[in-house]
Amino acid sequence: MLLRDVGLTGFGMWIIYTQVEAASPNAALLVVALGCIAPAARSAVATILSGPTSSSESPALPEGQHSRSSPAEEGGTGE
Repeated sequence: MLLRDVGLTGFGMWIIYTQVEAASPNAALLVVALGCIAPAARSAVATILSGPTSSSESPALPEGQHSRSSPAEEGGTGE
């Protein structure tokens, strides 16, 4: 995972950078660079599109317990 997300992506970005700075960019190297970046990009897009997971939701309170409301919500002054 680390190799794919950091190593290959960094290598692909380095290739793109060198080709942007080159007088005559090599199209084959740009295709290789995009191939290096694609797995991490696909993983990131899949994570984003999967939506929120159950771990990010707040846990339900046990029956009979209520969340504490702030004094402002109760109409108090907070003193």
